[in-house]
Amino acid sequence: MKKTPRIPVVFFNASVILAGLSSAKGGSAKLLNFVRENRIKGIISDIILDEVERRAEKIGKTEEFAQKETLKIFKFILSPPSLEAVEKFSNIVSDQGDQHVLASAREAKSNYLVSLDKKHILSLKNKIRKFKICSPKELIEFLAEKAPLINP
Repeated sequence: MKKTPRIPVVFFNASVILAGLSSAKGGSAKLLNFVRENRIKGIISDIILDEVERRAEKIGKTEEFAQKETLKIFKFILSPPSLEAVEKFSNIVSDQGDQHVLASAREAKSNYLVSLDKKHILSLKNKIRKFKICSPKELIEFLAEKAPLINP
């Protein structure tokens, strides 16, 4: 019997959502479409949703637009991680405000954490083993290689 490939579980950082809402072209928008089409299981947290809303103005959108569109895309929204879960990453991150991203990705049992934050998140690629940290471009390449049925 042929084994059906599992849909990759991807935790999204706010930067990717904002980039995808800002432009219909590019890797971030492509990944948001993959979530819409159930090619990947996209997960965010309440904290990420709040950050998308707060930063919507930076991409020329209203908070209401950002919230509405994000909620249309993401069906899986986690509660904020526990303080204990967040503190496990205190020695890893350079910006303590990013601990919740790693803790949420871990709690979501995600295969990937996708971000555009080179300085604070992508720089941690070699320090995390539970999930793969990558940019949208890298994730699309991984998906094409590891899960060809997804057809990036």
